[in-house]
Amino acid sequence: MHTLKTTKIVSAAFISLILSACGGGASSPLDPKGSSSSLSSGAVDTTSPKAIGYGFDSNFVKGQIGVSIGDAALSPGGSTNLTVNIVSSTNTLAATPVQITFNSPCIASGEAKLTVGTTATNVVTSSFGEATISYTANGCSGTDQVTATAVIDNKQEVARTTLNISPDTILAITPIDPVVDQISLKGTGGQETAVISFTVTGITGAPIKNVMVDFSLSAQGGGASLGGLALVNSEALSDKNGLVSTTVQAGNVATSVVVTAKARASNIATQSKKLIVSTGIPDQDSFTLGANDHYPMAWNHNDIQSTFTVQLADAFNNPVSDGTAISFTTEGGAIDDACTTQKGKCSVVWRSQNPRPIRNSSNTSVDRLLCVNAGGLTFVADYSNCVKERAGRVTVLAHAIGNESFIDANGNGVYDFGVDVFKTHEDYPSGNSECDKNAPLASSQKLSNSPRLPCDDLVEAYLDRDESGTHDNDEPFVDANLDVNYSYENGIYNGVLCRDGDSKCTKEKVTIRQESILIMVSDGMLMGTGGFPYLANSVSLDARPKSSSSNSSASSSSVAGTYNTTAYFWVADSNGNGAPGKTTLKLDTSALKNATAKLTTEGPLANSQDPTYVEIRFFSDDSGNQPTGFVQVMVTFPTPTGDITYSDFVNVN
Repeated sequence: MHTLKTTKIVSAAFISLILSACGGGASSPLDPKGSSSSLSSGAVDTTSPKAIGYGFDSNFVKGQIGVSIGDAALSPGGSTNLTVNIVSSTNTLAATPVQITFNSPCIASGEAKLTVGTTATNVVTSSFGEATISYTANGCSGTDQVTATAVIDNKQEVARTTLNISPDTILAITPIDPVVDQISLKGTGGQETAVISFTVTGITGAPIKNVMVDFSLSAQGGGASLGGLALVNSEALSDKNGLVSTTVQAGNVATSVVVTAKARASNIATQSKKLIVSTGIPDQDSFTLGANDHYPMAWNHNDIQSTFTVQLADAFNNPVSDGTAISFTTEGGAIDDACTTQKGKCSVVWRSQNPRPIRNSSNTSVDRLLCVNAGGLTFVADYSNCVKERAGRVTVLAHAIGNESFIDANGNGVYDFGVDVFKTHEDYPSGNSECDKNAPLASSQKLSNSPRLPCDDLVEAYLDRDESGTHDNDEPFVDANLDVNYSYENGIYNGVLCRDGDSKCTKEKVTIRQESILIMVSDGMLMGTGGFPYLANSVSLDARPKSSSSNSSASSSSVAGTYNTTAYFWVADSNGNGAPGKTTLKLDTSALKNATAKLTTEGPLANSQDPTYVEIRFFSDDSGNQPTGFVQVMVTFPTPTGDITYSDFVNVN
């Protein structure tokens, strides 16, 4: 035993010498500003840990935590080192590691942080009888009693100190983005309140608690109490995170509002982001449907895609509530069944596949496919109806639950029968079918000089497959009233802006809708008998008299003869629809002698439902020789599987 004890003493002394060589014995633990490695020769032994405190030997103070700033006040957001020592029964530093846990009310509440190096922790293990941790104020002010706890000989031993932390100075009040940025008008059935929050911070950026903040409202067009708009609470005390909140209660008038937050007894204030008070429910005249490609080359290819996007707004043209659902259906290809709005819009994907709508006419002549009269130079009288007969035309219907639209003539935000403008079938002569249309022109969309008649009263939505503008028995519809029958307009306004108890309107929602036409363009070019539609096989040109320096073009043209002429043709897909977008045309004149020729367009052609009329213009040159030869005209369709070129010839004689 004596030999073993001697070995321990030698080891301790050796460790002490190493520490001294490294500068570890340069200061005493009783000096709070000294190094955390403060061991002197002979101070460490290997006897069991017995107590926790600060210092060692005769300077050891049991139950005390050393503070590097001493008894000075800690600045707001400032840091200080906390040090404890573990000693043996003889008050020498104990080399056996001991785990020490630091805590305080501010640490527990998150108003102060503890770190060892860059690691956030409140637990540190002693090394040669000493443990140090860094304390940083993070919103804490006043006194904070810190404890350091260790388990020694199966007993909990505690050291303590009290820190005095100076109060922070308010530097800023910062708005927090609200969870919702739009609430519904009072009584419309949506979310009618919104919590608006701010944080109070000091010069260090740390939160400040117990600051009284006053709130006030500012609404566009009517002050703080427009239509019953109100704050549920006009003041709040900041919590430990510097957080203060108030709740805005909607009124019955659409507006936008901001909340002002001001720290009491100071000039520090800020405003929230704008909060919209509206219905949040979509209405008919704000329903917008579009596609990124209305002319996909989908007649001969599957899984060609087009994205349809819906944009919705409410009666005040504010974005609708996030999560508003829109449903989709189509007569051709396939389309995603629904999407939900985010910031007033959402999108779905249409994909090409069967079914592909066939021609809606038994007349398949080239004249009728192109909707031109015989000879191909003029359009047919019923051009609009003729276009709708073509194969590949796909109707896409998007619909949602919402409100009918009206013009708020007196600007009070609600529907007033006899004052506001709401057109129904009763406003027009008997037999007028404007209100039978799937998506009629709304009163708010009609320009004063437009001959079109508007209608705001909606029939049940239907998929208008034949584009006739009225519902046919073989066309599917949205049975909004669940009566298993197709229902027409009811003659009154339906929407949440109906006054309570008004018999001239209802608060019932309706199916609002829009439809869009997509054309499944084909790879094939429409051909006439023997070639391009209406393209002449040959044209005649006379030899132009040979020019001389004394002859002008005017004098040469006065000589009898045909020195210029034109051939024409149409470019369309095989169903008579417009050619694919970016279609190009080229004329090869290498075999043409004593004349020139040019196309009126070479493309690339724009997307269109209509075919393109093209001319080839021929001109005799002034060589005096007879024009001969031919030209080749080439039309190139870009397709998903590569370009396809079609060609035809015109002889010149």
